[in-house]
Amino acid sequence: MTTMTKTSFLTAVGLGPGDPEWITVKAVRAIEQAQVVFAPRSRDGDASLALRIAEPWLRPEQRIVELALPMTRDPDLLTPAWEAAADQIAAALQPGAQGVYLLLGDPLLYGTFTYLWSELAQRHPHVQVSVVPGVTSFAAAAARAGVVLATTSERVAILPASYETDAAVLQRLLADFETVILMKVGAALPRVLDALETLGLLDAAVYAERVGMPEERIVDDLRTLRTETEPRPYLSLLIVRRSPRAPIRLPVQGAWPSTISPTSTSPTSTASPESL
Repeated sequence: MTTMTKTSFLTAVGLGPGDPEWITVKAVRAIEQAQVVFAPRSRDGDASLALRIAEPWLRPEQRIVELALPMTRDPDLLTPAWEAAADQIAAALQPGAQGVYLLLGDPLLYGTFTYLWSELAQRHPHVQVSVVPGVTSFAAAAARAGVVLATTSERVAILPASYETDAAVLQRLLADFETVILMKVGAALPRVLDALETLGLLDAAVYAERVGMPEERIVDDLRTLRTETEPRPYLSLLIVRRSPRAPIRLPVQGAWPSTISPTSTSPTSTASPESL
C-alpha cells in the first residue's frame, strides 16, 4: 500500500459565530466534499450547534460523528478527552477519505481544535490536516455594532475575559492598546463591569452575545447589564475602545437577516469551549 493510499484528510472548518450565511465558499466546498463530518458536543447532552449551522450543506449519506468534549479546564479531564477524540477521528477516516471538523468562529482562535490537532499529529500522523478560517465573533460584533476596531497604526488586544477582570490589568492594557477585546465574558461580566466603571470606561465599551443567531444581543449602555440577575451566555464578548481618533460607533443601517432556525438553540443554553 502506498503512502498516499494510507493518508486520510481532515479539514477544520470555521463556521463563524452563528449565521450560516457567514460561512465561506471554501468552507462550504469542504463540507460538501467530506465523507465524514465531525462536530464537538458537550458531555451534558446538548446537541451540536456547529451541526445546526452547517445543516444546509450536509448530505444524508454523510456520516456524522459527534465528539464528546468536557466543559472544564481541568487538564486531567481534558487530555484524555482530546486523545479519545483524536483516536475517534482517525478510526472513522478510512484511507483516502475526507473529513471535516466543524466548529464555531475560527479554528485557531481560542478553540480546542488546536489540541486535537496536536494529538492527531502525535498519535495518527497519517491524518493530513488543513484549516479553513472562519469569521470571528468579535469581527461580526464590531460590524453589527458599528465599532471601529482599529485605524492606521492603532493596536488591538484580544484576550479571554476570565483572566482580565482586574481594573489595574485593564488599565495597563488600555494604556498600550486602543482597542481591547474580551472574549467569553459571560461568567466574568460582573467583575469586568466593575473594572470598567472604576476606569470610567463603561461608555467606551459595547457588549455582544450570540452574534449572528436569532438571540443576538448588542448592548451599548453597559449599565443596563447591572440590573440583570441571569448569568450571561458563554458566547459573549466586550469591545472596549478608548481612542479619540475615530468614532466609537458608526451608523449601522438595519439588521442582517439570519437564516438559522430560531429553535436551533436556547437563549439559556451553555456552549462548549470550541463554540466561539
